[in-house]
Amino acid sequence: MGLLHLTTFLLATVGSVAAAPGLRKSKSPITHLGDQGPILSGGVASRDLVFVSGTVPSINGTIPDGVEAQTEVIINKIAAILEEAGTSWENALKTTVFLADMDDFAAMNGVYGRLLPNPKPARSTIQAGKLPGDFVVEIEAVVAMPRC
Repeated sequence: MGLLHLTTFLLATVGSVAAAPGLRKSKSPITHLGDQGPILSGGVASRDLVFVSGTVPSINGTIPDGVEAQTEVIINKIAAILEEAGTSWENALKTTVFLADMDDFAAMNGVYGRLLPNPKPARSTIQAGKLPGDFVVEIEAVVAMPRC
């Protein structure tokens, strides 16, 4: 193999290795949002979607009394995570509401209906029984990123 051929071969090989997937340093397509504790992030955004973790109504370690107050706190906390991601409740696709007691459904639904914009996202509501921290409600959401 002549020097020209050897040089061409080496340059082609180096270029292939440099372009090989997994060998280049690339920025992650995932952004972690909100509080990032040792167990979970408040939310995770990708190019098209934001997934907000089950959000609880604790504010600096205090828990408001009642499902209505807790629902309002949660919706506002999720709004802050969505704002951080560059989206809002207006782009919400799906929520899941976990209630400790389904008897709280009407009260939760009143606050939810008042605070979330129309049209409302798809939603599932389930009775989860005892929620961690003795909360009476927890909400998670899937929200679209707006296209600019």
